[in-house]
Amino acid sequence: MRYVSSKSILTNPYRAGLEIGEALAPISPEVLLLFASMSYDPDFSDFFEALYEVLGTESVIVFGGTGDGIYETSGAENFGVCALGITSAGSVVWSTALELGVQTDSFTAASVCARTVLARSPRMPGFSMVLADGAKADGQGIVSGIVSEITGPFFGGLTSDNRKFTRSKVFLNGKEYEDAVAILTGCGDLGFAVNAASGWKPMGNTGVVEENSGCEIRTISGQTAQEFMTRQLGKSPSESDLAIVPLAAYHQDSLEHFSLRATSQLHPDNGAISVFGNVEKGTVVRVCTATTSDVLRGVEDAMQGLTHESLGFIPSAAIIVSCVARKWLLADRGDKELVLFFKGLDRTIPVIGFPSFGEISPLRLEDGRYTTVSFQNNTFVVCLLR
Repeated sequence: MRYVSSKSILTNPYRAGLEIGEALAPISPEVLLLFASMSYDPDFSDFFEALYEVLGTESVIVFGGTGDGIYETSGAENFGVCALGITSAGSVVWSTALELGVQTDSFTAASVCARTVLARSPRMPGFSMVLADGAKADGQGIVSGIVSEITGPFFGGLTSDNRKFTRSKVFLNGKEYEDAVAILTGCGDLGFAVNAASGWKPMGNTGVVEENSGCEIRTISGQTAQEFMTRQLGKSPSESDLAIVPLAAYHQDSLEHFSLRATSQLHPDNGAISVFGNVEKGTVVRVCTATTSDVLRGVEDAMQGLTHESLGFIPSAAIIVSCVARKWLLADRGDKELVLFFKGLDRTIPVIGFPSFGEISPLRLEDGRYTTVSFQNNTFVVCLLR
């Protein structure tokens, strides 16, 4: 396996495409993972035109999406594009699928997408990555739909924009899509390990979701969702709290394990809130907060589960999916997470990633097994590749 990462912060999308293509062309990549800021919209087609012009072929699988900035080995940026070229010399069979309609029914779109990619794979894949339009998808529906078809661990996230919560895109083979979910799988000699952690801490009293509609939570324990949050926070939630002050949605029959659900919209007409993943009626919830130290501890916690001793291999590349709220709490300095990432790795390797509207990952146990894949917010997800 060969990996090369690159980034460009050129504002002209065509020139940025040339720069990325020239950096990756020497390894003749089979797959190109690519993340870009929305600053190139609506001219992504110019970027892809230049990229394929340099690579000299359209047979390269291009898989990725938009983020609120980028991560790459040389540093984090608030705008630009990053890419990871992968060449297996035929030892990995790659497959992709894309399905529209996540806004109407995320579960069905994701399950159909998963069935399609499995039909194109020679067997159940060992490596699976998923991306979905973060402005339209129900993250929980996406995960549930894929879990219904794919038995092994997978990871990924919801694509994002520059804090407008209005439009985000998924990329597949030189085209851009909204309202979509896409999956990339690899069958063959592609070792990897995934882990995730957050750092956010529950505070105040618990409540029970009593009325909801999809990703909109209307009432919690006899109060509107915003009233519940106000009583716990000591102030009314505002636009500045979007994504940063999540709810812990506790798993059934447990007040220890929970999934984080960040707010994406406040509804002043009825006091409801919208979150990035469905929270079912009857779910116990609790408001969460974090300091910058808590956020950075999440990176350390994720890396502690991926030590060289437990992996059984030396990582050669990595993919990072980190929540936009983490970046915002760190004063738009995603490079702080990169510093801790490399500290936990003890070596510099090709890395790319993006700040997302939601993270998808299992947790890695001490014995190397994985928990069930879950949808989270405010989380740092890392995938190390052999």
